[in-house]
Amino acid sequence: MNNFMTRETRNIEICEVDYMGQYQLYHLFNRFSEIATRSAKEIGLWNEEMMNQYGWVVAKQTLHLNRPLYYKDRIDLSTTIDNGSFVSFPRYYFITKDNQEVGYCSSIWTLIDIHKRRIVSPKRIGLQVPEVTHEIHLDEPKTIDIDIPMIYTTTRKVLYSDVDTNQHMNNTRYIQWALDLIDYNIHKEYFISDMSIQYKKEVRPLEDVLLYLAHQQQRYIVEGKDQEGNVYFTIEIYFTKR
Repeated sequence: MNNFMTRETRNIEICEVDYMGQYQLYHLFNRFSEIATRSAKEIGLWNEEMMNQYGWVVAKQTLHLNRPLYYKDRIDLSTTIDNGSFVSFPRYYFITKDNQEVGYCSSIWTLIDIHKRRIVSPKRIGLQVPEVTHEIHLDEPKTIDIDIPMIYTTTRKVLYSDVDTNQHMNNTRYIQWALDLIDYNIHKEYFISDMSIQYKKEVRPLEDVLLYLAHQQQRYIVEGKDQEGNVYFTIEIYFTKR
């Protein structure tokens, strides 16, 4: 039985950690994107010729970590797919260290036409989605419930270094923006044990994003909106004492 698993082993490098030597999570999500691309190539869901016309984008994802990761940690990352719908496809990631699982992530992906900025079905462009028969399953990414007041904090513009090959703001950039809004001392005393991200409206180059923040004890919510109040993205973060 094919489990469609793609793997990577890596040592966390000094350029990937913060001032405490802790692995910065946007680097982890970058690695997820890299092995997802490798996986998509291996199973026939992506190729280099698609780059200027179509791209896979993540719609939402939820990460859980049992413990923080640090400089020089040797970690094993793996990813696989699950059966999806017409245009929505689950992808899972697993993180192990010393043969023990230290974290996992559940995500939902869709395929877009880069020029028309529309979701398309893989079958419509000749891609055959494999039928999954393995028994590897995670819960769907969490739906974020905004039940605490959001307060406007700052506005940021999407610039050159924020934009990826899909010609919109890179999904890991949202994480950097969100974490920069949170109290510096929280990062010192706690680590992120859970993070959920919902991408509701793509952010294009040179657009202004109004950032809002809410928190209740160790729970934080960051939301990005346009000038009319339409939501670009929502991120929910839970911190756990070190």
